[in-house]
Amino acid sequence: MQQFHNVAIIGADNEQSQQLIELLEQHQFPVAQLFAVAVEQQDDEESTLKWQGQAIEFADPQLVNWSEVSVAWLLSTDDAALDIAEQACQLSTVIIDVVGAKPEALSYLHAAVNPEQIGEFISERWLTCPSSLAGQLALLLHIIQQDVELERVEVNAMLSAANKGKAGVDELAGQTARLLNGLPVEPAVFSQQLAFNLLPEHAEVGSCSHFEQQLSEQCRALLRTPELMVNVSAQHVPVFYGDSLSIHLYATYSLDLLSIREWLSEHPAFDLVEGEVVTPVSNIANNQSIVISRLRQNPHSDKGVNLSLMANNPLTGQLTNALQLAEILVKQYI
Repeated sequence: MQQFHNVAIIGADNEQSQQLIELLEQHQFPVAQLFAVAVEQQDDEESTLKWQGQAIEFADPQLVNWSEVSVAWLLSTDDAALDIAEQACQLSTVIIDVVGAKPEALSYLHAAVNPEQIGEFISERWLTCPSSLAGQLALLLHIIQQDVELERVEVNAMLSAANKGKAGVDELAGQTARLLNGLPVEPAVFSQQLAFNLLPEHAEVGSCSHFEQQLSEQCRALLRTPELMVNVSAQHVPVFYGDSLSIHLYATYSLDLLSIREWLSEHPAFDLVEGEVVTPVSNIANNQSIVISRLRQNPHSDKGVNLSLMANNPLTGQLTNALQLAEILVKQYI
């Protein structure tokens, strides 16, 4: 008989909350009761969240019996949200940190890359998700590393406006409209004008940006390969949805392109597209797969392979991983 669990969303006033609730419904997660805990809620503010067609009221965290809540997803980096999560953790709730609220986290968990490590950290009751792109890149490398010893990975990341959430998408739309009407723009989410422009990640001269460093470190942590060189360069592009990675892999010996093609085409998370031009508009919108294209041998080395990875991260990123981690928890550990 299936066991049902009390679950919670901490930071339920976050824009990702309804997306997570919809994933819970789609995956038929065994929810007994769902608590939506807002962080910045005003006294007169009502919840717009819906669970199974019914409106959900925000829950007072002081009135939630956290000792009876099996899993809580943390969707806010606000200090108040972190305090609530830490209190819940002390009362036996397992926290799935979707937003990296603890920068000092030493390990990251991805349901398709290192699920066996859940058992190592379940006693701490705090599981940290990697960023969407780190999880996707690590999954790609994890598959290839089953039979290939990688030596170096070069990544050029092209980040869509959605990488900054709804605020980023709205700002790109607003900038585009104003510029087409001959009006000036005043950037808020981005450091400079993004519409009709390219914005390299900003960092001090000679150093990586926080995003570039995070992508490299989280990827290596997921794979448990601290020695692997993952070099990342990133820029923001005027695209609404669809982050893209141009990836160059280098191994210690010759790579078999046919084997790599077979591994990727057989994995359910990937959609290997060949023989056509792949773009965010034609291949990524409303697509929950991670699209791989332009898979080819490096023309200068038989130890190198080049490819492109593209994904609509609001659909294929952290929330999906956070839900899958919870599914493993309730099936195997709780």
